[in-house]
Amino acid sequence: MEPPVMGVVEGVAHEGARSRLFYKHGKVSGSKIDFLIDSGASHNFLGSRFLDASVKSSCDECMVELAGGQRMKVHGPIVLAVDLGFWIGNVEFYIGPIRMDAILGWKWLKMVNPKIDWQKGLMETRPEGKEICTLENVEEVVPELDGKNQSVAASEHELTHMPMQRDCETCVVAKIKRRPARRLEKDVSALSFNDEVGIDLVEPGRNVKSVDGSKFILTHIDRATGWVTLAGLRAKTHTAVADAWKSVQAGRGWPKVLRTDDGNEFKGDVGRLVREHLIKHEVGIPYRPNSHAEQERFHHTLNQGIRANLVQAGLGKRWFMHAAQHFAFMTNRLHVGRKSGKTPFELRHGEKWSPKNLGLPFGCKVVYEDDQPDNKYAPRGKVGILVGVGEHPMAILVLPRDDWTSETPKVIRTQDFKAFPHEFPLKGIEREMVSLSQQEELPEVDEPSAVEAVQDLDRRIDALRAREAELEKEIEALKVRVVDEERAAGTGGPVTIPQLNLTTLMKTGAALASEQGRAAMEKEVKSMLKFGVWDESPLTLEEARRQPGARFVRTHFIFDLKFAEMPEEFRKVKCRLVAGGNRIWGSDGAATNDIFDYETPAGLSAIRMIIAVAAILGLQIVSFDISSAYLHADLSGPPTFAYLPREICDSKDTVVRLRKALYGLPRSGSDFSQDARRRLQKFQWKLVHGEKNVYVRRNAASSSVALLALYVDDGLLACREEERPGIIEELKQEFLIEKAPELLTEGGSLRFLGTSISLKNGNVSLANQEYQDVVIREFEQDIRRVLRAVKSPSEKLDGEEVLNYQVIWKTLKVREHVGRLCGSPERFDLILRMQLLVRVVQYLKTPREALEYHVLGNLKEGIRGVNILGYTDADFAGCPESRVSTSGRATYLVAGDYKYLVDWSSRKQRFVSSSTSESELAALEETVQLSLFPALSFLRSIRDGEFSVILMCDNQAVMRAIEMGYSPKLHHMAITRATDLAWLHQVCEKQKLVKLAFGFEYKTLESSMMKDCSRSVMISDLRNVCHCRFV
Repeated sequence: MEPPVMGVVEGVAHEGARSRLFYKHGKVSGSKIDFLIDSGASHNFLGSRFLDASVKSSCDECMVELAGGQRMKVHGPIVLAVDLGFWIGNVEFYIGPIRMDAILGWKWLKMVNPKIDWQKGLMETRPEGKEICTLENVEEVVPELDGKNQSVAASEHELTHMPMQRDCETCVVAKIKRRPARRLEKDVSALSFNDEVGIDLVEPGRNVKSVDGSKFILTHIDRATGWVTLAGLRAKTHTAVADAWKSVQAGRGWPKVLRTDDGNEFKGDVGRLVREHLIKHEVGIPYRPNSHAEQERFHHTLNQGIRANLVQAGLGKRWFMHAAQHFAFMTNRLHVGRKSGKTPFELRHGEKWSPKNLGLPFGCKVVYEDDQPDNKYAPRGKVGILVGVGEHPMAILVLPRDDWTSETPKVIRTQDFKAFPHEFPLKGIEREMVSLSQQEELPEVDEPSAVEAVQDLDRRIDALRAREAELEKEIEALKVRVVDEERAAGTGGPVTIPQLNLTTLMKTGAALASEQGRAAMEKEVKSMLKFGVWDESPLTLEEARRQPGARFVRTHFIFDLKFAEMPEEFRKVKCRLVAGGNRIWGSDGAATNDIFDYETPAGLSAIRMIIAVAAILGLQIVSFDISSAYLHADLSGPPTFAYLPREICDSKDTVVRLRKALYGLPRSGSDFSQDARRRLQKFQWKLVHGEKNVYVRRNAASSSVALLALYVDDGLLACREEERPGIIEELKQEFLIEKAPELLTEGGSLRFLGTSISLKNGNVSLANQEYQDVVIREFEQDIRRVLRAVKSPSEKLDGEEVLNYQVIWKTLKVREHVGRLCGSPERFDLILRMQLLVRVVQYLKTPREALEYHVLGNLKEGIRGVNILGYTDADFAGCPESRVSTSGRATYLVAGDYKYLVDWSSRKQRFVSSSTSESELAALEETVQLSLFPALSFLRSIRDGEFSVILMCDNQAVMRAIEMGYSPKLHHMAITRATDLAWLHQVCEKQKLVKLAFGFEYKTLESSMMKDCSRSVMISDLRNVCHCRFV
């Protein structure tokens, strides 16, 4: 017998045939029910409530094929009396698990031949002998209209598009609905355990993390038995899902069918496992949860069970994974299925579950045996709460009372316990706290409202700012008084005290012995607490070591003496808490390597580019300082725990979890750079190509440009005058800028990275001579003390003794200036090192002239009128000892008649060259890659377009080789020193990015760059080339 079809009828000639539905009240054997007249059902059906023992014994059992291809078990046929009001008669039914009371299908429609108005909801019988029932007869009844009336009806329909017409494209597109989702009952009696499974993910919520590190729950449901298995995931990735799925399937083998939704987490590695093990993968329809309704319905039940367990136990959300596992364990053994009447445990194992000692509620009180008591007379039992159960072997998970409030609780697995199923300790504590808070006897304390607190805080801040302004005025007055006193003492001429902000290190003991040092330390600790650098609650070492990937580092205070070049009354002690980033170890005590994305601060060449562009475009230059810069950023990477200094915490067995990028940690600089980038991008700042901490902001409306460089906590800004207040305000919104930014004005100066930037007579000057003089003067004084310490030429004095001579000479600072010498050198080694120091000192003592940029400000073409000019040269075998050649380069920005020196270099090459051409080609490639292209990228970041790049070279053989793209004599350089002649040919000849020009504008420039000459000669030569002076 062919199975009845409940769906689209086969063999119907009408191409437009579709299933139409009509509801009608009626009776079956005297019982009132609701009928569904379905033109798409082939036979008539009744619900399972009409299935009794007599029907089962008298009717055959058969299968019904549904429209979706599924099969359903039914009994029949059986003939029953039907009363629809307009028609009474006997109807043949099949009885099965359908959602409706009764369905009258195509077989009844053909027998009765009713007249149906689907639109009005009317049904009546037809006169005898009229047309037989076909699918055309059950379509909507539309009155026949002539051509004129049809046109009018169509026009009226276009006004409202009501009611919906299926031949109207607008109605179809605008009013299309989802196909109704009907519950399809599938017979799973033919399935065995692990034949067909479904997996899905449950996300507890944003920033919700379990004590075991899980952030997601993998739900695994067996279709045949309803057996539920859960697994915790730390990431929502296909790799994590595949690993969890393999752990669940361990011991069961692989299923025949896997059902999932269309998420990306079920592709990749999961798809590979499906293909490798020949598993059929059934994927749900996107945005149709009903296509995997069983999984979604269980998620609703699971979330309810987790909430109930947590509320019952009095535990927080971080215990959601333990609550979920307990709920799944009990559901598998106690929940009776609606259809089967059995639990998943019975369906899987064929017997009922015996609770024994495991039928315990989540969070109940447990007394367990202490395996390691403190002494022989200590109690053998400890109190805890139950947070999990297991059968193989039988055991429970207990949270000890000592860990109820711990950040890293330790869960104990034990078989030796006594449970109290009706006592919930944490829930009782919660009730006591609630009742205590509701007692009327508690005295009421008048606390200020939030508005009053904010107003009080504003008043305090204003008072502090006023006091700061007063102190600044007092400092200025003191400076003037010192100058007057020196002038009165006969020093002659105006006396200036440059504020160089020279910083020297102080010993911790000496700093803490002073009142200024202790105040600085207290200020630093308050700043750390303000930024939340570490968690307030310390942890024991054992608790910290249980954290996955935990790392440990020590911290200490560093004290600096700022304004060391100023008189004593102007000096200031500054304290900073830093981490010993040179020694980071893991839970096992072994040193660990910190792997992270490397970041660099703004380069000096990029900073000179910003100042040069500001001079060309007439932009204002502003410097600012970010207070506690690194502490703005969260610390990334694995959890890091720090030992605080004894001045903060006396205990050696406790640590704190670091949350902010503390100074001294290797990754702190990278974290701050990335955090600053995210903050600046909110205000449309973009990175300059090739730089990590140099930003540009272009305003298309006003054709203006602003440039910003960050060197850790020091910032340099170049922008228009009208944009400056807004940009400063934006920076203050994101960063803590306590000091007022310095603006470069005519006749004034500001300091940035130890360099003085001044504006005078239409020129911006960069110099650091004052800072250099103070350092050299203090260094020479200490060196003289060391040399006077040697009593006779025959006396041997090792380096450590020299460096430790500050024990006698209390003011000696050799160790800070010179650094460590090697272990125990003799006098010859000491003299050799002193000779190297003398060379450096002599170089620093040479008077240095400022680098000056002419303020143009009126360039008609703007930045498009700026070009790049470079010089390159090499000295073959310039080092007489190693025979290594030396390379030299200089790069300028050219605007109008002025040239701005922004980058230069003179150094040894890495490899020995075999000819002059080889050394020249290596120098040329280095200039293009390291100097010209960075400058070109900088200009293109400011303004789109082409910029002229000219490179001057004095070797025609190299220029011909680049023009041809090949040279037999230079072909080996691609192997010996990774210099690619084809790349230079592509850049210079095909892409025309760089134009090569022969010769130097001045013959002496070549010698100045490469040969041994006096400094005055080199400065004179460079002056003749450009309108700026060399630093």
